[in-house]
Amino acid sequence: MYDASNDAVNLILVDSNDKLIQNRLASAVKNQLGIESYSLYGKSFIQILSPQRIILGESGDRDIKYDLYKNNNIIPSKEFLETQKFEYISTKDALYIRLVQPYRLYNSTERNYIILTFPITNYSLTEIKDYAYLSAEDKIFILSKDGFTFGEISLEKTDNFFKNFKSNKVGRELSDNKYYFSEKKIDDDYYYLGMLALQNDKGNDYVGDIGVAISKNEFVVVKYMLATMILVVCLLAVVLSTALCARIFTKLLAPLNALAGKTEKIGVDSKEDKGGIDFGEENIFEIRSISNSLKFMTERIEENEKLLIQKNNKLNTNLNRLIAVEKLLTTISLRDNFSEGLDEVLRTLTSEEGLGYSRAFYLGYDEDKEELSVTKYAINPHIEMNMEKYTEGINGFKFQVNSIKELMPLLNVEYEPGGMFWESMENSKIIYHNDKGFKYSYGNKLYLTLGLNNFMILPIADKDIKIGCILVDYFGKNNLISEEEVEVNSLLLMNLLTRIKNIILGESKLMKERYLTMSKVSDKFIKDNKRLIHNVESFIEKLENNRYNSKDIEKIKKYLKDEKKKNIVIKDSLDNSKSHFKVFNFEKLIEKIVNNSEKILRKYGINISLFIDFSGNMYGDKKRIYQMFIQILRNSINAILTRNKLDKKINIVVVGDKNNRIILEIIDNGVGMTPEEVKAVMKPYSEVTGNSIMGTGLITIYKIVKEHNGFMSISSELDVGTKIRIIFNEYREETNQ
Repeated sequence: MYDASNDAVNLILVDSNDKLIQNRLASAVKNQLGIESYSLYGKSFIQILSPQRIILGESGDRDIKYDLYKNNNIIPSKEFLETQKFEYISTKDALYIRLVQPYRLYNSTERNYIILTFPITNYSLTEIKDYAYLSAEDKIFILSKDGFTFGEISLEKTDNFFKNFKSNKVGRELSDNKYYFSEKKIDDDYYYLGMLALQNDKGNDYVGDIGVAISKNEFVVVKYMLATMILVVCLLAVVLSTALCARIFTKLLAPLNALAGKTEKIGVDSKEDKGGIDFGEENIFEIRSISNSLKFMTERIEENEKLLIQKNNKLNTNLNRLIAVEKLLTTISLRDNFSEGLDEVLRTLTSEEGLGYSRAFYLGYDEDKEELSVTKYAINPHIEMNMEKYTEGINGFKFQVNSIKELMPLLNVEYEPGGMFWESMENSKIIYHNDKGFKYSYGNKLYLTLGLNNFMILPIADKDIKIGCILVDYFGKNNLISEEEVEVNSLLLMNLLTRIKNIILGESKLMKERYLTMSKVSDKFIKDNKRLIHNVESFIEKLENNRYNSKDIEKIKKYLKDEKKKNIVIKDSLDNSKSHFKVFNFEKLIEKIVNNSEKILRKYGINISLFIDFSGNMYGDKKRIYQMFIQILRNSINAILTRNKLDKKINIVVVGDKNNRIILEIIDNGVGMTPEEVKAVMKPYSEVTGNSIMGTGLITIYKIVKEHNGFMSISSELDVGTKIRIIFNEYREETNQ
């Protein structure tokens, strides 16, 4: 299910709750399972559920869906989605297995669930029978609590034992999660019958039984065969003692575990004890000998089972680590604030819900000083709250946790060959030791007193860039660092380094654009200044010759007014001061801007209409958004007055879409622009009209939009009007963006 779900999600590549897309996802999961085993999953039913248990999509066998619907079990319980991995479902017509696989689509923070439901079929029972090495004379079957039977025993051909199963003593015992073992006559033949209750993990939800009937006719022959096989296998175990033998034991002895556990009842008169088994006096000695051998082997199998459980626990731990890293990488932002992002990395490394390390130290690399300095650290909260437990017997060394802040200035390391930090960063390689830390060289002897135990150095560096490294350890714990967790940490480091490189590359690109912009600003400023100086000199000359008039004065005033506007815009476009971002209501801001602009719009006879279908919030600099909007209105007013038609209007539309975006459109019926002018106007400080403020105004608007991770487009038609379309992201509290 895990592999099929991942493959299906990658095939669909969406981040939407659209029902059609969710149906495609369900079909993709069904196809992936069919590729794995059509016999097992060909007749199955797939559902996509939201955390609120709403069906988003489905695919597969409609008969299963209808059967589940009839039995009021079409939607799994909330408890099953959150805490269980599988459950049995019993109906009058089938016995189903239901599995759940949570998943998250890319940028989404909400987990949905993929539910697989499929019936136990002849194929399933055949697989079990082959695995248990049952012969053709033996039978395997399913009996549900509702009386449905499936497999090699049918109700129509059996005695009252099965027909009255729900009400007899055996049925009641099995419903209490007990097993049953006895000799029974089925279809005129005698069998040793074993049954085990099928019960869901949570609660006492008894759904039915799985049963095996071993033919008694062949038992005496098998008895001697088993004695020979046991002798051979035991000799192999003594001589070879390999894991292969352990696997052979499991395969050969799984069907006989019940027999080994029942030895105390062998030979008991079945008339006095209905749970006993009477094999006949002549066979008791041989069977007990076999049973003793089986018990010995069962102990070996149990040891292997414990080892398997340990491996499963280890796998589960590594999966949890992967989930913690995935969660960190989807929420962390190094671009906005590298220091805060680094704090989040250290918290994840030292959280019990994260990677579970005891302590984490960040050593930043200073290229000028050629040294590594500890600038940040984090301690596992569980250790801080249970200090006595972790420092038992070493009370004098509590400073190794309590005094890290005071020790930080003393933990600097010269970046030079010989220390492990240098080796790790130069080779871009994780270094770890499952040992006491005082045995190793770090470049600063103070590290020998920190009580490092089972520690690891994580370098954030490669051949192109060196940022620093992180030192983590298992202080007070006996945890050993494994190759699997090294691989998980390598994945984390690779992603962090890639992000940091992208940030540096983006900043370098931004710096080049800034220098280019400054160059254009300078050229524009010099060109306009020459024009202004020329006009002022001409005006002074007229003054000296007494040839000036009121038109000349108005002309000079207009030049000065335009230059003041351009100076303001240029200053804004070059202002690199930090913006003041916070959450604000977008609808209220737009209404305020329109109300404040009505006076000047009425002055010029311009009608304005406002349509808002969005009442959510935005995260940004409210003052800068206000400035952007006012600049757009100024451009629209200038364009409308230039056209000078009777019908003057500006339409403003604000709507939200299903992708959590804010769509803002400002449409005017001004003079408009040609396609060439539209292309040119997006270039900084281009002159496309008689009023050159258009070029500088738009670059300010564009800069503000980019600061807020928005998108802007312009469409215009000469003598018709212009539409500016801006898209911002809506603020979502669950993602804080």
